[in-house]
Amino acid sequence: MKLLNQQIDMISWTSKEGIVTPVRFRFEEKGETVIIKVGRILQTDKNLFGGTPTLLFRCSSIISGVEKIYELAYHCGSQKWLLKKI
Repeated sequence: MKLLNQQIDMISWTSKEGIVTPVRFRFEEKGETVIIKVGRILQTDKNLFGGTPTLLFRCSSIISGVEKIYELAYHCGSQKWLLKKI
């Protein structure tokens, strides 16, 4: 996996109980817009990143015909999403 830490645009669901689920995200790569639909969430962890509650998601999706595993981070305080690793 390559470390990116790139901010992304995210479409997510939030349940009545406050559970956040990533659905689809968009980011720029080499001047092109890439859109990826989250196929499966393999693991979800909660931790503190710089004192801010953060949700980490390990996910997999079919990208260009190949299943790829990547990591997403949601910073609860700033409500920003990062593509951490792909």
